[in-house]
Amino acid sequence: MKLTEEQKELYSLMLPVYGAMVTQKTYCEILNISLATAYRQREQGIGASYKKLDSKSKNGTVVYPLNAIVKYITESNVQTA
Repeated sequence: MKLTEEQKELYSLMLPVYGAMVTQKTYCEILNISLATAYRQREQGIGASYKKLDSKSKNGTVVYPLNAIVKYITESNVQTA
């Protein structure tokens, strides 16, 4: 996943705080959303990309790569006039 200079800077600031892989609880804290919203995002195919660690289980552990979160945060900005 290729990051822009802005994204690289944000990633470098967040990496020492959160680490390279983020739990869904931490993902929710970063975006200030509920676990239900994170689940809904995954079901609808929106939000940051994620990995399911136990793909055979319906309730496998979900983690988010920090670079995917940074990309999602910076690309979902709305331009105002």
